[in-house]
Amino acid sequence: MSLEIQELIDRKPHLKDPLELYAKWQQFNGELAELLPKQRPSVSAEDAKSYPREKARSAFQLFTSIFDLPAEDLEPLGQAMEQGDIDFMRLPLDEFPQLSLPLSEEELAPIMFLLSKPYFQTLRQSFPLDGRQWEDGRCPLCSAKAALASVIEGPQRILHCTYCGTSGQFKFIGCPNCGSTDTPDLSTIISDDEPGFRIATCDACHTYVKVVESSVLKEMTMEQADIASLPLDIVAQQKGYTRMAPNPIGLKKMD
Repeated sequence: MSLEIQELIDRKPHLKDPLELYAKWQQFNGELAELLPKQRPSVSAEDAKSYPREKARSAFQLFTSIFDLPAEDLEPLGQAMEQGDIDFMRLPLDEFPQLSLPLSEEELAPIMFLLSKPYFQTLRQSFPLDGRQWEDGRCPLCSAKAALASVIEGPQRILHCTYCGTSGQFKFIGCPNCGSTDTPDLSTIISDDEPGFRIATCDACHTYVKVVESSVLKEMTMEQADIASLPLDIVAQQKGYTRMAPNPIGLKKMD
């Protein structure tokens, strides 16, 4: 059973802004589901890489409205969606569309993440790969890098994709991002202010993965837990470690 967003805000008022932004994404996800066809039994590879072209304008307008974004400034994105020029599957590879927008790539990245995430979740429903081994530390469905993990009895380490939500086992010892298993490279950051969470760091590639304990997931979804522990991301990044996939509101770098 997961908490409502307002309950989380009441518990963690310092995270009110990111939690409210996540609530907007939930609204977008729900309303977009009503716009999109329930079933698409046969689509071309060209059409499958984004939302259906006939629904692209509606999806774009819904997105800019809910997130209160200037639609006129983002119009090149809306046109590219209508023309089938947007390939969401390139986003987990850190490849962004080349558009004439008044935005830097760092500013565009969270917009593209929030806009595309319902697509990735639908992809997971169509091609369920939960439980499959993450052989190279990447999601077997969308190829996103690892940023979140949980530990279950065994013990087993489960990696969770922040794009599509696919989860699967990875070796218990080792960095998912570079593969290092050298003990001196691997360490842990724990904060008394964030019980139920820890950060697994790697000094070989200077990245980290946030680990969520099973006790937390009894009352929060993985996405809620990721936002609720945002201060721990800040601690890790202040120590020089990099998060390799966005959190549920599209951020890799925390200010």
